[in-house]
Amino acid sequence: MKDVVIQAVSANRHNYTKLAMVQFDTAAGQENITYFDDVLSFSSALSSNPPNSKNAASSSQTSDVLSVVSCFLAASGRPLESSMVVLLVNRWPAANADLTSSEYDTITNNNVKIFPISSANSYVQQIPIATASAKIFTTLAANSNAHFVLGDYGKPLVQVFQYLMGTAYLDSLTVTRSFADRTKAAQKQIGKLRVPHSETESYVNFTITISVGLNGWGNFNYTNTNGIEVIFYRSQANQKTVKFEPGSLQGTNFYYATVQLKESSTYQVIYQSSLIDGSVAMVRVWTTSALYHYGSYATLEDPMGGNTLDKVDEYQGAALRMKLMNDCYTSHAGYAVFTDCTGAVSSKYDSSQTIPIDYIFADEGSFPHYPIVPFFCDSKPKSTMDCVPGTESKYDIQFVAGEFIVNRSFQCRPGVGQINPNCTNVDSNGNYYCNRDQLPYMRGPTGQIPDCLGHGHVEYDFAFAEAYICVCDNGYSGDSCQIKN
Repeated sequence: MKDVVIQAVSANRHNYTKLAMVQFDTAAGQENITYFDDVLSFSSALSSNPPNSKNAASSSQTSDVLSVVSCFLAASGRPLESSMVVLLVNRWPAANADLTSSEYDTITNNNVKIFPISSANSYVQQIPIATASAKIFTTLAANSNAHFVLGDYGKPLVQVFQYLMGTAYLDSLTVTRSFADRTKAAQKQIGKLRVPHSETESYVNFTITISVGLNGWGNFNYTNTNGIEVIFYRSQANQKTVKFEPGSLQGTNFYYATVQLKESSTYQVIYQSSLIDGSVAMVRVWTTSALYHYGSYATLEDPMGGNTLDKVDEYQGAALRMKLMNDCYTSHAGYAVFTDCTGAVSSKYDSSQTIPIDYIFADEGSFPHYPIVPFFCDSKPKSTMDCVPGTESKYDIQFVAGEFIVNRSFQCRPGVGQINPNCTNVDSNGNYYCNRDQLPYMRGPTGQIPDCLGHGHVEYDFAFAEAYICVCDNGYSGDSCQIKN
């Protein structure tokens, strides 16, 4: 695996990339994470200090891998944005071990992907140990848009690692869904995929990765995919079905396939299988990354995004700021869709948005910023039946602009502070709005977003107002689109 990671990083490393390594579950106790600025030093460290079973902690001890994850998340001065973390594990943490909600915020909101990887033999050996559990690995992978990978030791796991380095390390995530199949439904709606525009090709290439976990893993023949299919549906006459034949990656719970989809088209993504009850599936769809990007969440008090949110909550909302490191993108409108852990799009305001060219603004480096209007999420969506336990508060945002597409995620936490006493009215879709006794009318739990009365939509006006404003539909005008022309 060392050769795989060095080859991938050497061929595709950017000057902002940091590298790190650490050994855990050793008799000497947890080591400090060592960081590297260059590939050569990183490679030398891996070669000179390989894992040694003689240095392993007692077999009676549970894994301390979660403390390593916590240290990585807490390290000061280290870039977390879009990090990829691979955990090679052969024992499980304590059965009740978990990260804090703040740590999950850091992982999900910063697009950190954490891939626990283990041999099937280790998994079987750990199952009888009542004091240990692998559930946390499923929770970690689901909250970080990653995979919990199991497979035969040797070539099968190395092959999976190669695929992960070619997708999660290099590509943009476009669609993500993790679910626990409690109903044995034949089909699951994963969500919609808006294929980006292409100036040169009629079709855009996508890669699908799937991992499946089952209760009683030791008795499961994981070379049989039980008829897993992913369907990209536009109409009855226009759909593509990707079949994962038995042995997609033999000896693992990981499946991989590619598909070409029509540029500038929208597909409904459907997962279909006949897996047994209780299975957990993680489905990811990737495409080549068009450019480097940076995402953060702005506060209501500073919509420009100078002060960013560490936590997204029900009262602040999720105001994503997408910064694309290419000044050509000021000529492309942006599109954003928010989905909850079930893949559903909320009926609330701003769960689906268009950012017109007129409202894109540039920073001092001339890089475009796409200001997405706050979406006031629910920390506990109405239905979480198929969600992986521990992911009920996770939301995903599919963002598309020109030839660029990416998925960003966040954890929605309960509101912090107080609801404005003048804004306690709630409409049938769950939107808070204020007393309409003076213009402009306002909405949101704290009353800081203009209320367009359903006759327009909100945009962030950087050029003139430096504030959120109503952009009225045809036939309406006024600060709150209250005038019918």
